[in-house]
Amino acid sequence: MKEVLLVEDNPADVYLIRRVVEDCGRDIHLFVEPDGGEALAFLRKDAPFTHVPSPTLILLDLTLPKVRGDQILPEIRQLPAYQTTPIVVLSAAPKEEIEQRCLQCGATAYVQKSANFYAYVDAIKAIVNAWLKSESAHSK
Repeated sequence: MKEVLLVEDNPADVYLIRRVVEDCGRDIHLFVEPDGGEALAFLRKDAPFTHVPSPTLILLDLTLPKVRGDQILPEIRQLPAYQTTPIVVLSAAPKEEIEQRCLQCGATAYVQKSANFYAYVDAIKAIVNAWLKSESAHSK
């Protein structure tokens, strides 16, 4: 089983990403946390997350309630278990404006959320295929 943590507060994005990830393979389990604080608790395995598995991929929105994605990026990278875990930032912000800052904060990659439904779906599939190398995803 491959574990993915999605840190996203927009229900429409959560729904779409969940569907795309499910289509990429039955061996992928998606956990969803709606804000940066909860995501950090999840990753630190603080209560009530003491028994959750460590994700092999983190998908992180920047615009979150309470604690923003770019604020938790450096904190995630300070956690020994996640120093090399791929963290892909998903944001509607223009790539040329924010990508470099995200990479400096610890992101592995930046993907701009497309207003085009099909382009957005393709981008999510590409992320899953690139970072999880799911055999079931390549056979679709």
